[in-house]
Amino acid sequence: MMRRKVKKVQRDDRKLIVQNKPLSPLSEQFRMLVENIELMSIDKKIKSLLVTSADPSSGKSLISSNLAIAFAQKGKKTLLVDADLRKPTIQKYFRNGVNLGLMGLIKKESDLHGAIFESESPNLYILQTGIIPINPASILASDRLKEIFAELEAAFDYIIVDTPPILAVADAQVLSGMTDASLLVIRNDYTVTERARKASQRLEQSSRLFLGAVFNNQKQKEDHYYYKERN
Repeated sequence: MMRRKVKKVQRDDRKLIVQNKPLSPLSEQFRMLVENIELMSIDKKIKSLLVTSADPSSGKSLISSNLAIAFAQKGKKTLLVDADLRKPTIQKYFRNGVNLGLMGLIKKESDLHGAIFESESPNLYILQTGIIPINPASILASDRLKEIFAELEAAFDYIIVDTPPILAVADAQVLSGMTDASLLVIRNDYTVTERARKASQRLEQSSRLFLGAVFNNQKQKEDHYYYKERN
């Protein structure tokens, strides 16, 4: 049983700095992050990357979006997946597709072509959530989702998966076992140190490969991001 959640979303793509200001220092930091991920992929191929945070309002969805654009700008066929089946956010930054989204794939109401739409950025494709389900946790743990990820990895060079905060619900932990690697977003002026440590520990336990943290400071005069590898 599904419930429809109809909500008008105001699009705000101004924060897609890599798309709008590709020559800015901030865009260069995202490109450096892409290079770091590709270097780590030499020994063990990374095609799917989960992005989560300890708490809400840490900027994880915005970082997921800009990171996906940075991969796409390298000529990589990139898919951005909104796997937050509780409070989807990716639709804020990209035009609303009429496609059935991730839930359409899970319910077998659509194939990849019907569920995914191409963004305004070349090489970047979007898979939105679709209809928000009543029971996200059980859906995310299903064998059907594993099949979907296998199909997606065969169709795309890179897949960026935006998930709910890992300390809020179990979704990110479940999905981290289906993706090749994971990143944790920490907001410097917001995330409590102990909660950041706890989130890191959970990702280390559940992920195939925990890459480290992206530090996000949204209150500076200009947004700033910093990447730190896991020791």
